[in-house]
Amino acid sequence: MAEEVVVKNDSLTDGGNGAIQAGFDDGESAAAWLTSPCNGRIVAVQVFWKSATGGQPPSLEQSITIFANGTFPQPGPILALLEGPVMTDGFVNEFRYLDELNTIPIDVPINQNQRFVVSFEFASDPNPLNGPSVVTDTNGCQAQKNAIEAVGLGWVNACALGISGDFFIRAVVDCDEATGACCLVQGSCVTDVTESDCVQVSGVYQGDGTNCVGVNCPVLLGACCKSDGTCVDGISSSACAGMSGTYQGNGTDCGTVNCPQPAQACCNPANGFCAMQTPDACLGFGGVPQGAGTVCVGPSANQCPTGACCLPNGNCLPAATPAQCAAQSGVYQGNGVTCGQVSCPQPQGACCLTSGGCTISAQNICEGFGNVWMGQGTTCGDVDNNGTADICEPPDGDMNVDGVTDGLDVHPFATAVMSASSQPLDLSHGDFSGNNVMDTADIDGMVDALLGD
Repeated sequence: MAEEVVVKNDSLTDGGNGAIQAGFDDGESAAAWLTSPCNGRIVAVQVFWKSATGGQPPSLEQSITIFANGTFPQPGPILALLEGPVMTDGFVNEFRYLDELNTIPIDVPINQNQRFVVSFEFASDPNPLNGPSVVTDTNGCQAQKNAIEAVGLGWVNACALGISGDFFIRAVVDCDEATGACCLVQGSCVTDVTESDCVQVSGVYQGDGTNCVGVNCPVLLGACCKSDGTCVDGISSSACAGMSGTYQGNGTDCGTVNCPQPAQACCNPANGFCAMQTPDACLGFGGVPQGAGTVCVGPSANQCPTGACCLPNGNCLPAATPAQCAAQSGVYQGNGVTCGQVSCPQPQGACCLTSGGCTISAQNICEGFGNVWMGQGTTCGDVDNNGTADICEPPDGDMNVDGVTDGLDVHPFATAVMSASSQPLDLSHGDFSGNNVMDTADIDGMVDALLGD
């Protein structure tokens, strides 16, 4: 996140006294030449105002000016002007607005290592013995950093006039959050990403100011064995832990790992006999595994479970075993349930027509005419108003819809993934997996889009 940094030349700390410089005349100025430590914006100026005895009334002075860099000791053009600052004795007076009503904030863009000048102009002569006036530290006047605009002389080097320290005239710079290279879990690299955005997509930030040249990003994805014995490919260790799985290591895949299988119903299709077995043991007996979580039924718990199965096309398959139902991508309705007891939903969703149009229909109707059904609940909305349904457009990774796929799209993409967004505009630009929800399955496609593959 962005942070504010106080830019100063002086060495005074909280509670330090310094030296009161009370030899100024009205209309004269004291100035500090400062260097920004970062890209950002000047948002405040600070001036230590002090008298020898303390307790002096507030003083209305002429101005505080922020100049661009010039040729020392002559400042450059004016960047911001604060007229009539009211100075309080004994305090570091900080100003964040240019007007007395505090409606116009100080907001001066600045780049890293850019020099600028903050000048304080007196409206009246300070008491030469008591002040109050501006203050310097007491450990030497640094060259090229302190200047005075003197009556009759113009801008001169303060050190040459006998000032023995650096003026306590400071600026506050609100530094932009730095960017750098980010190693993504797939082993690829993306530049110009903030550390927080990199972490949000489970990446490894390579440091501020870095780029992908010479960076060797390791693959941080692998296989995950779930508690039901199934295996998920291409996810991070944290994502695997989130589904109560066991991560098999970076670079592994489900084709090379053996996930432990829990016992489940094992059916003999010839006679309906059932026994609880692991899938491998079931197949060894010549049986048919019924799927994770299934159990044998009947008084002796040795009968195969059967029930109604709602198929994706809305039809109902009667007296199916869980395995038979799953083999047809159906939804098992429960042991002993009949088709007369259920009403299988006819799924409706967006149908992308070969003609280029879009309509809402059931899957069997859409696909029966050779079109592409986009899934239950999808719509034909055209959020980007380009004349084509968003769901029918291939995703391009332009998550912020600025016409370019680049590092600026990483943050909105990460936000959509973290919130499991199903918003049409998010899906149209970032649902690379086509599963109608923004999730980790879309990361590979987003990386390809960022890399221009």
